[in-house]
Amino acid sequence: MNEHLVRIKKLAIAVLSIILMTYGCASLVMSQVMFQTFYRRGSPELQSKLNMTKKAFISLLICILNFVSPSSIRISTDNATLAKGTFRKSNGKIISQMKRRSIIIANHQIYTDWVFLWWLTSTADLAGSIYIMLKKSLESIPLLGYGMRNFKFIFLSRKWAQDKIILHNSLGVIDANSRGVGPLSGARPIRVDDDGEMYWDVNKTDDSKAWPYCLLLFPEGTNLSATTRRKSASFAEKVGRQPFSHVLLPHSTGLRSSLILLRASVEVVYDITIGYSGVGRSDYGEMMYRLPNIFLRGQTPKLVDMHIRAFNLAEIPVDDEEAFSQWLYEVWKEKDDLMEKYYTDGTFASDPELNQIVVGGFNISPKPVLVTCLLPAVLVFSLLLVGYLAYAWLT
Repeated sequence: MNEHLVRIKKLAIAVLSIILMTYGCASLVMSQVMFQTFYRRGSPELQSKLNMTKKAFISLLICILNFVSPSSIRISTDNATLAKGTFRKSNGKIISQMKRRSIIIANHQIYTDWVFLWWLTSTADLAGSIYIMLKKSLESIPLLGYGMRNFKFIFLSRKWAQDKIILHNSLGVIDANSRGVGPLSGARPIRVDDDGEMYWDVNKTDDSKAWPYCLLLFPEGTNLSATTRRKSASFAEKVGRQPFSHVLLPHSTGLRSSLILLRASVEVVYDITIGYSGVGRSDYGEMMYRLPNIFLRGQTPKLVDMHIRAFNLAEIPVDDEEAFSQWLYEVWKEKDDLMEKYYTDGTFASDPELNQIVVGGFNISPKPVLVTCLLPAVLVFSLLLVGYLAYAWLT
């Protein structure tokens, strides 16, 4: 009988979660439409409102995940590259002092890695300033695709001839806005090439009009699985590299291009190694923590580990393609070693002198989602009320 009740409870939670997710996404899209109706296109006011819907989306997702099955976060930082106190606890929550213009790179284990990394930006109140590189096919998802286009997420087809212009223009605008001389400040590109590539003045800045950003990308290109491990090993043999045991071989083109395009503004590259409780050395996280398992079975990692270190652009050989490829390979080799330690010891941290550890809940303020989800409801109610009063007056 108890087992029957547990199943009913899980089913009820799953159904309610799906309803909340659907309503929440529909409300966010309606809010975006409202904002685009009432605010001038390309204006800072509109961008602020759209950034609020970014915060609302991750707030909605995290609130639902905590409702399904709560998780905790353990962050360890490299004291040699990040000052102690960069991540700390305050009033029971993890907060941070992440830089206002940064790139995050990470290993890719499960489809929802980006959720935890997006949460990380919220610790520095940057959840509305994140930009994620995604597969082009995700742009076609009903509701979510439209919402993500308004988030200015970057959709790539993995065909460099097509992606080159998209990446150039998208990151060019982000860079210019972050220096206060982009379209959000009313400025125009200094030139546009015949192929449509836009160029902005990299020598100008106006901090009073600057917008922060955090660009998230996964150099591996896909998450770790039996199939992608085989493909990665074949790719490693093709390029004369030694394959890794716990991560995939990274691709350097996208990251190097991003660093070159953002070099006028980017302050730091955060290198994050992520691991999940319950995933063993021979397991694949993407099989354990698939979306159906999360929402229908409440199967989420109880503890998410992130090891964070930082690189300044001056440390990265961006201008030399071969040297950059070798640098990225070495970074991923160290990441593979960290994963080996994680599977052996259950943690990334080793020495308090070398690492600082902060543990807290996977939580976020629900305020953004409450505001944006209530706006469409208030508008619909107001329209119905006006319609009823007009009908009553006419009859």
